[in-house]
Amino acid sequence: MLVCCFALVLVADQAPASEKLTQADLLRRLIDLDRLTTPPPPGELTGLFSSFDRASKIDDNGRLVNWHANNDYGQFIRREPDGWNVMAEMQGPGAITRFWCAYAHEQLRVMLDGQVVIDAPLADLFDGKLTPFGSPLCYQTASAGGYNCYFPIGYAKSCQVLTRADNLCYQIDYVRFAPGTQVETFKAELDDGAEAALAEVAKAFTLGLSEAQVLGPGKTGTIAVHEELKKGEKLTETIDGAGTIRAMHVSLTDRRPPRTLYALRHCILRLYWDGRERPAIEAPLVDFFGSGFDRSPYNGLVMGTNEASEMPGAVEEEGRFMYCYFPMPFAEGARIEIENLNREKIGFMLYLRVDRSAPLKDSLRFKARFRKEDPCKGLDFPVLQTAGRGRFVGCTLSVDCPRARWWGDGDHKVWIDDNRFPTYFGTGTADYFGSIIGLLERTNTVGRMQVSRRLHGVTRTAPFGKSSAHRWHTADCINFNKLIHFAIGNCQPADHRDTYYATVAYWYGEAGAKDFFAPLTPEDLTPPGLRIPYAIEIEGNVRGTGWGTEMIQKYAGGEELSGKAAAVISTSKPVLINVPFTEQRKVRLGLRVHPRRPFEKIEVRDANESTIGTVEYQRAIDGIYLIGELELTPGDNLLSVVCTGSPVLDCWIVEPVSE
Repeated sequence: MLVCCFALVLVADQAPASEKLTQADLLRRLIDLDRLTTPPPPGELTGLFSSFDRASKIDDNGRLVNWHANNDYGQFIRREPDGWNVMAEMQGPGAITRFWCAYAHEQLRVMLDGQVVIDAPLADLFDGKLTPFGSPLCYQTASAGGYNCYFPIGYAKSCQVLTRADNLCYQIDYVRFAPGTQVETFKAELDDGAEAALAEVAKAFTLGLSEAQVLGPGKTGTIAVHEELKKGEKLTETIDGAGTIRAMHVSLTDRRPPRTLYALRHCILRLYWDGRERPAIEAPLVDFFGSGFDRSPYNGLVMGTNEASEMPGAVEEEGRFMYCYFPMPFAEGARIEIENLNREKIGFMLYLRVDRSAPLKDSLRFKARFRKEDPCKGLDFPVLQTAGRGRFVGCTLSVDCPRARWWGDGDHKVWIDDNRFPTYFGTGTADYFGSIIGLLERTNTVGRMQVSRRLHGVTRTAPFGKSSAHRWHTADCINFNKLIHFAIGNCQPADHRDTYYATVAYWYGEAGAKDFFAPLTPEDLTPPGLRIPYAIEIEGNVRGTGWGTEMIQKYAGGEELSGKAAAVISTSKPVLINVPFTEQRKVRLGLRVHPRRPFEKIEVRDANESTIGTVEYQRAIDGIYLIGELELTPGDNLLSVVCTGSPVLDCWIVEPVSE
């Protein structure tokens, strides 16, 4: 890792620079979105130090060796004679732009320009005990892990980060400015300018960006389009000339949300710049705004799905906007499309704030593209491959895993320019997205928001099935001058290759730069159905008559059903339900019911009318209840089920019991 990072420095363009960056300037880079539209200055490079397992290598023949080595704790550059472990070591001028660690143990020491400026317990960096750090720029994401600090730490000549901890998992993102840049070295006591900048940034992280921060100093006009789209129809808006889209909002205009499951996943957003035939942005509508699979409410700094509308008379759905605040410059016109591929009609409002001033000649174009693999077969899932100059500024990840075991041990990796080994080598998928707990804690809260911060979040988790997360890079954008290859490791237990991966990559790049994305097809938009391990469907296995009706997915109120159907039990009398099986085996019997359809009680009895187990409705869980253990035999296994409260029974779960 050390060799890689110094190689990054050596390839820097040695062009002189005279820029001066104060502590206030470094802080404002967190909310300075216009900077992202400019090419990286010659000699400005970005990188990452992390505790990734050093057993991962690329041999002389280009073969990946121990690529999924997973001992990501306690890996340091070296251990000093006095017992300090060196986590990161950079030659300036530069700044630390993000500090993440799994658990904040032991002592932290930061040396800038050869002087100790921080010597304190590591936890103090995140919990507000160490001035000027603390919320909202530094925080612990959850109660048991995921510490994040976005407070910039600048240095003029050098930086060294050390710890007394021997078993720490960490990531330190940094930027090395062009040689000659004058950087104000971090001081704990902020001057008036830095205090004002911190207050401005803290307010944006607490309340969201202000209108002035989003729209900038120029004059902006508004464009509002409202259309009802039938299947295959497009809402289209064209803007002539030059300008910059400063804000893009999309809302639904119907009184009720669409009834079709994943309806907004089956709508495509496309944006074209400068008369080009190939879209710079092409992604499922809801995924583009950072919420994978469907619309979950969150409010990020630059993207979100839950901005309140102040329009008088707005209906419920119209009163919440999905929004994008990444500035989008164009020189020769822009075209925006929303295409509805659902069977049902959906009403949309597109609302744009456009600055008609001509952008700088070398302005980069904002791009966002979706791709998926179902399933992902390779060691890594490629998120972005593109050439030219640019800045990587975000990622939305959506995963569907048909197992309850953790799927995200793979590391994020970024190859930049001519580097043979990844310039960025992370420590785990959840770590990249800022939170161990947000993705690892697969609690019984399917489809509910777990973690929401201004620069990262988890909008969906599941004990199996679908999870989604996003991360936005502002001050910690990833620069590239020739090419970039961004990937997320596909590290599955027992080398399974059955997991669905889908991402949206967001970057600023040169207008005509090539990338590896193919046009989207309707098949790309459809995620796998609900895949519950060891599931046996109940619909089709209910015996007799008078027990109730069958519910199909369309009428499940947006809840996903295993096999796309379930049985509504409307009688309180015993109902015979079969559990077909292929062998004699002791199993742990579970039952999945519609999680948002309350019931009173469900009792399950075996063929001898002995009670296997009884459960009562619990609103907080995902609909999976453990009934008990029983012995199944080859063929039919009839169970007697007594229900009160008309539950919707989805499937049995027959998990083999290890002998």
